Amino acid sequence: MSRVQTASTALLAAGASAEPAVTAVLRELGFDTVHVDGKDSISDFDEPIALCLVDLRDNGDALRIARAVRSRYPEAIVIGVADPGRPHAAAEAIRAGVFDVLPRPPTARDLRALIANAREQASLAASAPSLRAVESPSYGVVGTSAAMRPVMELVQRAAAGQCGIMICGERGSGREMIARAIHAHSVHRDAPFVAMDCSAPEPEDVELQLFGVLVKRGSNAPERRSLERVRHHSRLHEASGGFLFLENVAEMSARAQARLVRVLRDREVFNEEVRERVSLPVRVVASADGSINTALEEGRLRPDLYERLSLIRIDVPALRQRREDIPVLATHFLKELCLANGAPLKTLTRPALTLLAALPWRGNAPELKGLLERLILLVPQGLIRLEDVLAHTPLEGSPGPIRLDATLRQARARFETEYIAAVLQHHRGRIADAARVLGVQRTNLYRKMRRLNLMRPRTWA
Repeated sequence: MSRVQTASTALLAAGASAEPAVTAVLRELGFDTVHVDGKDSISDFDEPIALCLVDLRDNGDALRIARAVRSRYPEAIVIGVADPGRPHAAAEAIRAGVFDVLPRPPTARDLRALIANAREQASLAASAPSLRAVESPSYGVVGTSAAMRPVMELVQRAAAGQCGIMICGERGSGREMIARAIHAHSVHRDAPFVAMDCSAPEPEDVELQLFGVLVKRGSNAPERRSLERVRHHSRLHEASGGFLFLENVAEMSARAQARLVRVLRDREVFNEEVRERVSLPVRVVASADGSINTALEEGRLRPDLYERLSLIRIDVPALRQRREDIPVLATHFLKELCLANGAPLKTLTRPALTLLAALPWRGNAPELKGLLERLILLVPQGLIRLEDVLAHTPLEGSPGPIRLDATLRQARARFETEYIAAVLQHHRGRIADAARVLGVQRTNLYRKMRRLNLMRPRTWA
Protein backbone atom coordinates (compact mmCIF):
# COMPACT_ATOMS: atom_id res chain seq x y z
CA MET A 1 0.00 0.00 0.00
CA SER A 2 1.43 3.37 -0.96
CA ARG A 3 1.61 6.11 1.63
CA VAL A 4 -0.66 9.09 1.07
CA GLN A 5 0.39 12.66 1.81
CA THR A 6 -2.98 14.42 1.85
CA ALA A 7 -5.52 15.24 4.56
CA SER A 8 -8.42 14.56 2.16
CA THR A 9 -7.83 10.89 1.51
CA ALA A 10 -10.73 8.63 0.55
CA LEU A 11 -10.28 4.87 0.82
CA LEU A 12 -12.16 2.67 -1.63
CA ALA A 13 -12.06 -0.60 0.26
CA ALA A 14 -13.01 -4.23 -0.33
CA GLY A 15 -14.20 -3.78 -3.90
CA ALA A 16 -15.91 -0.37 -3.60
CA SER A 17 -13.74 0.94 -6.45
CA ALA A 18 -15.72 -1.27 -8.86
CA GLU A 19 -18.61 1.20 -8.81
CA PRO A 20 -18.15 3.48 -11.88
CA ALA A 21 -19.70 6.66 -10.45
CA VAL A 22 -17.76 6.63 -7.22
CA THR A 23 -14.24 7.77 -8.12
CA ALA A 24 -15.40 10.67 -10.28
CA VAL A 25 -17.71 12.02 -7.57
CA LEU A 26 -15.06 11.75 -4.87
CA ARG A 27 -12.48 13.56 -6.98
CA GLU A 28 -15.05 16.24 -7.78
CA LEU A 29 -15.55 16.71 -4.02
CA GLY A 30 -11.82 17.15 -3.48
CA PHE A 31 -10.78 13.69 -2.27
CA ASP A 32 -7.65 11.84 -3.34
CA THR A 33 -8.76 8.24 -3.78
CA VAL A 34 -6.77 5.18 -2.72
CA HIS A 35 -7.83 1.57 -3.38
CA VAL A 36 -7.22 -1.05 -0.71
CA ASP A 37 -8.21 -4.67 -0.22
CA GLY A 38 -8.55 -7.03 2.71
CA LYS A 39 -4.78 -7.65 2.93
CA ASP A 40 -3.87 -3.99 3.44
CA SER A 41 -3.34 -2.46 6.88
CA ILE A 42 -4.79 0.90 7.84
CA SER A 43 -1.77 1.52 10.06
CA ASP A 44 0.35 2.00 6.88
CA PHE A 45 -1.17 5.48 6.42
CA ASP A 46 0.68 8.45 7.90
CA GLU A 47 -1.92 11.10 7.01
CA PRO A 48 -5.56 11.21 8.16
CA ILE A 49 -8.24 9.39 6.23
CA ALA A 50 -11.26 11.66 5.72
CA LEU A 51 -13.60 9.15 4.10
CA CYS A 52 -13.82 5.39 3.63
CA LEU A 53 -16.17 3.57 1.27
CA VAL A 54 -16.50 -0.17 1.85
CA ASP A 55 -18.23 -2.78 -0.29
CA LEU A 56 -20.32 -5.12 1.88
CA ARG A 57 -20.27 -8.05 -0.53
CA ASP A 58 -17.49 -9.47 1.61
CA ASN A 59 -18.60 -8.43 5.08
CA GLY A 60 -15.53 -9.88 6.78
CA ASP A 61 -12.89 -7.68 5.12
CA ALA A 62 -15.26 -4.71 4.77
CA LEU A 63 -16.17 -4.61 8.45
CA ARG A 64 -12.56 -5.18 9.55
CA ILE A 65 -11.49 -2.15 7.51
CA ALA A 66 -14.46 -0.09 8.72
CA ARG A 67 -13.65 -0.80 12.37
CA ALA A 68 -9.95 -0.06 11.84
CA VAL A 69 -10.73 3.30 10.19
CA ARG A 70 -13.22 4.25 12.92
CA SER A 71 -10.69 3.33 15.60
CA ARG A 72 -7.68 5.10 14.06
CA TYR A 73 -9.54 8.07 12.52
CA PRO A 74 -12.67 8.79 14.65
CA GLU A 75 -13.58 11.83 12.51
CA ALA A 76 -13.61 9.88 9.25
CA ILE A 77 -16.86 9.32 7.35
CA VAL A 78 -17.36 5.58 6.76
CA ILE A 79 -19.99 4.62 4.15
CA GLY A 80 -21.06 1.17 3.01
CA VAL A 81 -22.42 -0.10 -0.31
CA ALA A 82 -24.77 -3.09 -0.15
CA ASP A 83 -27.25 -5.01 -2.27
CA PRO A 84 -30.85 -3.90 -1.45
CA GLY A 85 -31.79 -7.54 -0.99
CA ARG A 86 -29.30 -8.03 1.88
CA PRO A 87 -30.53 -5.81 4.74
CA HIS A 88 -28.68 -7.97 7.30
CA ALA A 89 -25.35 -6.88 5.76
CA ALA A 90 -26.33 -3.26 6.22
CA ALA A 91 -27.38 -3.94 9.81
CA GLU A 92 -23.98 -5.45 10.66
CA ALA A 93 -22.23 -2.49 9.04
CA ILE A 94 -24.23 0.05 11.06
CA ARG A 95 -23.34 -1.78 14.26
CA ALA A 96 -19.67 -1.72 13.20
CA GLY A 97 -19.72 2.08 13.05
CA VAL A 98 -20.58 2.71 9.38
CA PHE A 99 -22.37 6.07 9.09
CA ASP A 100 -24.90 4.86 6.54
CA VAL A 101 -25.33 2.37 3.68
CA LEU A 102 -26.01 3.14 0.02
CA PRO A 103 -27.89 0.68 -2.20
CA ARG A 104 -25.95 -0.82 -5.08
CA PRO A 105 -25.22 0.68 -7.51
CA PRO A 106 -24.71 4.02 -5.73
CA THR A 107 -25.71 7.06 -7.73
CA ALA A 108 -23.66 10.23 -7.81
CA ARG A 109 -26.58 12.18 -6.31
CA ASP A 110 -27.00 9.78 -3.37
CA LEU A 111 -23.27 9.74 -2.66
CA ARG A 112 -23.01 13.55 -2.67
CA ALA A 113 -26.10 13.85 -0.43
CA LEU A 114 -24.81 11.29 2.06
CA ILE A 115 -21.39 12.91 2.36
CA ALA A 116 -23.03 16.33 2.82
CA ASN A 117 -25.32 14.84 5.47
CA ALA A 118 -22.39 13.29 7.33
CA ARG A 119 -20.45 16.56 7.29
CA GLU A 120 -23.43 18.54 8.57
CA GLN A 121 -24.05 16.02 11.33
CA ALA A 122 -20.38 16.19 12.37
CA SER A 123 -20.61 19.99 12.48
CA LEU A 124 -23.75 19.82 14.65
CA ALA A 125 -22.11 17.33 17.00
CA ALA A 126 -19.03 19.53 17.35
CA SER A 127 -21.12 22.57 18.27
CA ALA A 128 -23.43 20.70 20.65
CA PRO A 129 -22.64 21.42 24.33
CA SER A 130 -23.05 17.84 25.55
CA LEU A 131 -25.07 14.66 25.40
CA ARG A 132 -27.55 16.25 27.81
CA ALA A 133 -28.99 18.18 24.88
CA VAL A 134 -30.77 14.97 23.85
CA GLU A 135 -32.53 14.91 27.21
CA SER A 136 -34.73 17.80 26.12
CA PRO A 137 -37.68 18.09 28.49
CA SER A 138 -39.81 19.17 25.52
CA TYR A 139 -39.76 15.51 24.45
CA GLY A 140 -39.99 14.06 27.95
CA VAL A 141 -36.63 12.28 27.60
CA VAL A 142 -35.30 12.99 31.06
CA GLY A 143 -32.74 10.85 32.84
CA THR A 144 -29.06 10.24 33.43
CA SER A 145 -29.25 6.79 35.04
CA ALA A 146 -26.92 3.96 34.04
CA ALA A 147 -29.85 2.31 32.23
CA MET A 148 -30.55 5.42 30.14
CA ARG A 149 -27.00 6.41 29.17
CA PRO A 150 -26.61 3.77 26.41
CA VAL A 151 -30.06 4.73 25.12
CA MET A 152 -29.05 8.38 24.82
CA GLU A 153 -25.80 7.41 23.07
CA LEU A 154 -27.81 5.37 20.54
CA VAL A 155 -30.14 8.35 20.04
CA GLN A 156 -27.13 10.47 19.08
CA ARG A 157 -25.80 7.83 16.70
CA ALA A 158 -29.18 7.04 15.19
CA ALA A 159 -29.90 10.72 14.51
CA ALA A 160 -26.92 10.91 12.17
CA GLY A 161 -27.96 8.32 9.58
CA GLN A 162 -30.88 7.42 7.36
CA CYS A 163 -31.36 3.74 8.21
CA GLY A 164 -34.40 2.15 9.84
CA ILE A 165 -34.75 2.22 13.61
CA MET A 166 -36.69 -0.12 15.90
CA ILE A 167 -37.54 1.16 19.38
CA CYS A 168 -38.57 -1.61 21.77
CA GLY A 169 -40.00 -1.26 25.24
CA GLU A 170 -43.11 -1.54 27.36
CA ARG A 171 -46.09 0.68 26.65
CA GLY A 172 -45.58 4.01 28.38
CA SER A 173 -41.79 3.66 28.52
CA GLY A 174 -41.30 6.63 26.18
CA ARG A 175 -40.87 5.04 22.75
CA GLU A 176 -42.39 7.96 20.82
CA MET A 177 -40.37 10.45 22.88
CA ILE A 178 -37.19 8.65 21.86
CA ALA A 179 -38.30 8.77 18.20
CA ARG A 180 -39.00 12.50 18.45
CA ALA A 181 -35.63 13.09 20.10
CA ILE A 182 -33.91 11.31 17.19
CA HIS A 183 -35.84 13.48 14.72
CA ALA A 184 -35.04 16.66 16.67
CA HIS A 185 -31.31 15.94 16.59
CA SER A 186 -31.10 14.87 12.95
CA VAL A 187 -30.30 17.10 9.99
CA HIS A 188 -33.96 16.64 8.98
CA ARG A 189 -35.32 18.15 12.19
CA ASP A 190 -37.26 20.77 10.18
CA ALA A 191 -38.84 18.08 7.98
CA PRO A 192 -42.16 16.42 8.90
CA PHE A 193 -42.48 13.96 11.78
CA VAL A 194 -45.59 11.87 11.11
CA ALA A 195 -46.80 9.36 13.72
CA MET A 196 -49.44 6.67 13.38
CA ASP A 197 -50.59 3.77 15.54
CA CYS A 198 -50.74 0.40 13.77
CA SER A 199 -52.97 -1.22 16.41
CA ALA A 200 -56.34 -0.06 15.05
CA PRO A 201 -59.17 -2.61 15.50
CA GLU A 202 -59.71 -2.86 11.73
CA PRO A 203 -56.49 -3.84 9.85
CA GLU A 204 -57.73 -2.23 6.63
CA ASP A 205 -58.01 1.13 8.41
CA VAL A 206 -54.26 1.04 9.11
CA GLU A 207 -53.46 0.08 5.50
CA LEU A 208 -55.71 2.84 4.15
CA GLN A 209 -54.22 5.40 6.51
CA LEU A 210 -50.66 4.40 5.61
CA PHE A 211 -50.98 4.15 1.81
CA GLY A 212 -54.17 6.09 1.07
CA VAL A 213 -55.48 3.25 -1.10
CA LEU A 214 -56.28 -0.43 -0.64
CA VAL A 215 -54.73 -2.79 -3.18
CA LYS A 216 -55.44 -6.47 -3.58
CA ARG A 217 -52.69 -8.62 -4.99
CA GLY A 218 -53.13 -9.31 -8.69
CA SER A 219 -54.63 -5.91 -9.49
CA ASN A 220 -51.38 -4.26 -10.59
CA ALA A 221 -51.76 -1.76 -13.40
CA PRO A 222 -49.11 -2.06 -16.17
CA GLU A 223 -47.71 1.40 -15.50
CA ARG A 224 -47.03 0.55 -11.84
CA ARG A 225 -44.12 -1.76 -12.65
CA SER A 226 -44.71 -3.54 -9.34
CA LEU A 227 -44.45 -0.31 -7.35
CA GLU A 228 -46.84 0.25 -4.48
CA ARG A 229 -49.72 2.67 -5.04
CA VAL A 230 -49.92 5.70 -2.75
CA ARG A 231 -52.21 8.72 -2.61
CA HIS A 232 -51.47 12.24 -1.42
CA HIS A 233 -53.69 11.84 1.64
CA SER A 234 -51.60 9.10 3.21
CA ARG A 235 -49.12 8.99 6.06
CA LEU A 236 -46.33 7.87 3.70
CA HIS A 237 -46.85 10.88 1.45
CA GLU A 238 -47.14 13.28 4.39
CA ALA A 239 -43.83 12.00 5.79
CA SER A 240 -41.94 12.36 2.49
CA GLY A 241 -38.58 13.99 3.16
CA GLY A 242 -38.91 13.41 6.90
CA PHE A 243 -39.73 10.77 9.52
CA LEU A 244 -42.58 8.26 9.70
CA PHE A 245 -43.08 6.81 13.18
CA LEU A 246 -45.03 3.52 13.22
CA GLU A 247 -46.21 2.72 16.76
CA ASN A 248 -46.90 -0.98 17.51
CA VAL A 249 -45.70 -2.08 14.07
CA ALA A 250 -46.05 -5.79 14.91
CA GLU A 251 -49.84 -5.34 14.98
CA MET A 252 -49.97 -4.29 11.32
CA SER A 253 -51.70 -6.73 8.96
CA ALA A 254 -49.62 -9.13 6.87
CA ARG A 255 -50.69 -7.44 3.63
CA ALA A 256 -49.76 -3.97 4.89
CA GLN A 257 -46.39 -5.31 6.07
CA ALA A 258 -45.69 -6.79 2.62
CA ARG A 259 -46.55 -3.47 0.95
CA LEU A 260 -44.33 -1.54 3.37
CA VAL A 261 -41.40 -3.89 2.65
CA ARG A 262 -41.72 -3.07 -1.06
CA VAL A 263 -41.79 0.68 -0.37
CA LEU A 264 -38.65 0.43 1.78
CA ARG A 265 -36.97 -1.70 -0.87
CA ASP A 266 -37.83 0.44 -3.91
CA ARG A 267 -37.79 3.91 -2.33
CA GLU A 268 -40.28 4.72 -5.07
CA VAL A 269 -44.08 4.50 -5.31
CA PHE A 270 -46.76 4.89 -7.97
CA ASN A 271 -48.67 8.09 -7.20
CA GLU A 272 -52.36 7.58 -7.94
CA GLU A 273 -53.14 11.28 -8.46
CA VAL A 274 -50.38 12.12 -10.95
CA ARG A 275 -50.31 8.58 -12.43
CA GLU A 276 -46.53 8.26 -12.40
CA ARG A 277 -43.72 6.81 -10.31
CA VAL A 278 -42.19 9.18 -7.76
CA SER A 279 -39.35 8.84 -5.28
CA LEU A 280 -40.30 8.55 -1.61
CA PRO A 281 -37.44 9.69 0.64
CA VAL A 282 -38.77 8.84 4.09
CA ARG A 283 -37.02 7.50 7.18
CA VAL A 284 -39.15 4.95 9.01
CA VAL A 285 -38.83 4.60 12.78
CA ALA A 286 -40.93 1.82 14.28
CA SER A 287 -41.77 0.73 17.80
CA ALA A 288 -42.94 -2.48 19.42
CA ASP A 289 -43.32 -3.87 22.92
CA GLY A 290 -40.93 -6.29 24.56
CA SER A 291 -42.61 -9.32 22.96
CA ILE A 292 -41.30 -8.49 19.48
CA ASN A 293 -39.24 -11.71 19.39
CA THR A 294 -42.42 -13.68 20.05
CA ALA A 295 -44.15 -11.80 17.21
CA LEU A 296 -41.31 -12.88 14.90
CA GLU A 297 -41.45 -16.50 16.03
CA GLU A 298 -45.23 -16.64 15.62
CA GLY A 299 -45.11 -15.04 12.16
CA ARG A 300 -47.04 -11.90 13.16
CA LEU A 301 -44.08 -9.73 12.07
CA ARG A 302 -42.32 -10.37 8.76
CA PRO A 303 -38.59 -11.06 9.23
CA ASP A 304 -37.66 -8.99 6.14
CA LEU A 305 -39.62 -6.01 7.49
CA TYR A 306 -37.98 -6.37 10.90
CA GLU A 307 -34.52 -6.48 9.28
CA ARG A 308 -35.15 -3.28 7.35
CA LEU A 309 -36.62 -1.48 10.36
CA SER A 310 -34.05 -2.61 12.93
CA LEU A 311 -30.69 -1.67 11.44
CA ILE A 312 -30.47 0.20 14.72
CA ARG A 313 -32.46 -1.22 17.65
CA ILE A 314 -33.01 0.84 20.79
CA ASP A 315 -34.33 -0.94 23.88
CA VAL A 316 -35.96 1.54 26.25
CA PRO A 317 -35.88 0.45 29.92
CA ALA A 318 -39.08 0.43 31.95
CA LEU A 319 -39.45 3.11 34.61
CA ARG A 320 -38.81 0.61 37.44
CA GLN A 321 -35.46 -0.25 35.76
CA ARG A 322 -34.27 3.35 36.00
CA ARG A 323 -35.34 4.31 39.52
CA GLU A 324 -32.54 6.88 39.84
CA ASP A 325 -34.35 8.97 37.23
CA ILE A 326 -37.75 8.95 38.95
CA PRO A 327 -37.18 11.94 41.31
CA VAL A 328 -35.99 14.13 38.43
CA LEU A 329 -38.75 12.85 36.14
CA ALA A 330 -41.44 13.36 38.81
CA THR A 331 -40.25 16.92 39.46
CA HIS A 332 -40.31 17.65 35.73
CA PHE A 333 -43.79 16.14 35.27
CA LEU A 334 -45.11 17.99 38.33
CA LYS A 335 -44.04 21.37 36.94
CA GLU A 336 -45.41 20.49 33.50
CA LEU A 337 -48.78 19.35 34.90
CA CYS A 338 -49.15 22.38 37.18
CA LEU A 339 -48.74 24.66 34.18
CA ALA A 340 -51.12 22.58 32.04
CA ASN A 341 -53.82 22.60 34.75
CA GLY A 342 -53.39 26.29 35.57
CA ALA A 343 -52.50 25.33 39.16
CA PRO A 344 -49.93 27.01 41.43
CA LEU A 345 -46.54 25.29 41.29
CA LYS A 346 -46.22 22.54 43.88
CA THR A 347 -43.17 20.79 45.33
CA LEU A 348 -42.53 17.18 46.34
CA THR A 349 -40.70 16.63 49.63
CA ARG A 350 -37.62 14.42 49.65
CA PRO A 351 -39.41 11.54 51.49
CA ALA A 352 -42.21 11.74 48.91
CA LEU A 353 -39.67 11.46 46.10
CA THR A 354 -38.02 8.50 47.87
CA LEU A 355 -41.37 6.73 48.03
CA LEU A 356 -42.11 7.45 44.36
CA ALA A 357 -38.76 5.95 43.40
CA ALA A 358 -39.63 2.79 45.33
CA LEU A 359 -43.01 2.12 43.70
CA PRO A 360 -43.27 -0.54 40.95
CA TRP A 361 -44.82 1.63 38.17
CA ARG A 362 -46.20 -1.19 36.05
CA GLY A 363 -47.81 1.46 33.86
CA ASN A 364 -44.54 3.40 33.47
CA ALA A 365 -44.55 7.17 32.89
CA PRO A 366 -48.32 7.53 32.21
CA GLU A 367 -49.04 5.94 35.61
CA LEU A 368 -46.61 8.33 37.31
CA LYS A 369 -48.15 11.32 35.53
CA GLY A 370 -51.65 10.16 36.48
CA LEU A 371 -50.72 10.03 40.17
CA LEU A 372 -49.07 13.45 40.06
CA GLU A 373 -52.13 14.96 38.36
CA ARG A 374 -54.34 13.58 41.14
CA LEU A 375 -52.00 15.03 43.74
CA ILE A 376 -52.08 18.47 42.07
CA LEU A 377 -55.88 18.50 42.17
CA LEU A 378 -56.44 16.88 45.59
CA VAL A 379 -53.61 18.22 47.78
CA PRO A 380 -54.53 21.79 48.82
CA GLN A 381 -51.13 22.93 50.09
CA GLY A 382 -48.12 23.72 47.90
CA LEU A 383 -45.93 21.03 49.50
CA ILE A 384 -46.76 17.42 48.56
CA ARG A 385 -45.66 15.22 51.45
CA LEU A 386 -45.04 11.50 51.73
CA GLU A 387 -48.39 11.13 53.55
CA ASP A 388 -50.15 12.69 50.56
CA VAL A 389 -48.56 10.20 48.18
CA LEU A 390 -49.55 7.29 50.43
CA ALA A 391 -53.10 8.59 50.74
CA HIS A 392 -53.63 8.49 46.98
CA THR A 393 -51.49 5.52 45.96
CA PRO A 394 -52.28 1.83 46.52
CA LEU A 395 -48.90 0.24 47.16
CA GLU A 396 -48.23 -3.14 45.53
CA GLY A 397 -49.89 -5.83 47.60
CA SER A 398 -51.94 -3.38 49.69
CA PRO A 399 -55.73 -3.11 49.45
CA GLY A 400 -55.80 0.55 48.45
CA PRO A 401 -55.25 4.12 49.66
CA ILE A 402 -55.83 4.99 53.31
CA ARG A 403 -59.55 5.41 54.04
CA LEU A 404 -60.58 8.91 55.02
CA ASP A 405 -62.72 7.50 57.89
CA ALA A 406 -59.74 5.76 59.52
CA THR A 407 -58.59 6.95 62.94
CA LEU A 408 -55.32 8.83 63.25
CA ARG A 409 -53.77 5.81 64.99
CA GLN A 410 -54.85 3.50 62.14
CA ALA A 411 -53.60 5.89 59.49
CA ARG A 412 -50.27 6.33 61.28
CA ALA A 413 -49.81 2.56 61.68
CA ARG A 414 -50.56 1.93 58.02
CA PHE A 415 -48.37 4.82 56.93
CA GLU A 416 -45.45 3.49 58.97
CA THR A 417 -45.91 -0.06 57.65
CA GLU A 418 -46.18 0.94 54.01
CA TYR A 419 -43.35 3.45 54.13
CA ILE A 420 -40.94 0.96 55.70
CA ALA A 421 -42.07 -1.66 53.16
CA ALA A 422 -41.49 0.79 50.30
CA VAL A 423 -38.00 1.71 51.53
CA LEU A 424 -37.11 -1.97 51.98
CA GLN A 425 -38.36 -2.69 48.47
CA HIS A 426 -36.35 0.21 47.05
CA HIS A 427 -33.17 -1.14 48.69
CA ARG A 428 -34.00 -4.76 47.78
CA GLY A 429 -34.29 -5.79 51.43
CA ARG A 430 -30.85 -4.53 52.49
CA ILE A 431 -31.49 -3.71 56.16
CA ALA A 432 -28.41 -1.49 56.59
CA ASP A 433 -29.31 0.72 53.63
CA ALA A 434 -32.98 0.94 54.61
CA ALA A 435 -32.11 1.82 58.23
CA ARG A 436 -29.82 4.62 57.04
CA VAL A 437 -32.60 6.16 54.92
CA LEU A 438 -35.17 5.78 57.72
CA GLY A 439 -32.76 7.30 60.25
CA VAL A 440 -32.91 4.41 62.72
CA GLN A 441 -30.52 1.80 64.05
CA ARG A 442 -30.54 -1.63 62.39
CA THR A 443 -31.70 -3.25 65.67
CA ASN A 444 -34.58 -0.75 65.92
CA LEU A 445 -35.59 -1.49 62.30
CA TYR A 446 -35.66 -5.23 63.03
CA ARG A 447 -37.79 -4.52 66.10
CA LYS A 448 -40.24 -2.38 64.11
CA MET A 449 -40.51 -5.03 61.40
CA ARG A 450 -41.39 -7.68 64.03
CA ARG A 451 -43.95 -5.37 65.69
CA LEU A 452 -45.59 -4.52 62.37
CA ASN A 453 -45.42 -8.16 61.22
CA LEU A 454 -43.37 -6.98 58.22
CA MET A 455 -41.17 -9.77 56.88
CA ARG A 456 -38.66 -9.71 54.07
CA PRO A 457 -39.76 -11.79 51.06
CA ARG A 458 -37.47 -14.71 50.22
CA THR A 459 -36.36 -12.98 47.02
CA TRP A 460 -34.60 -10.39 49.19
CA ALA A 461 -32.62 -12.90 51.22
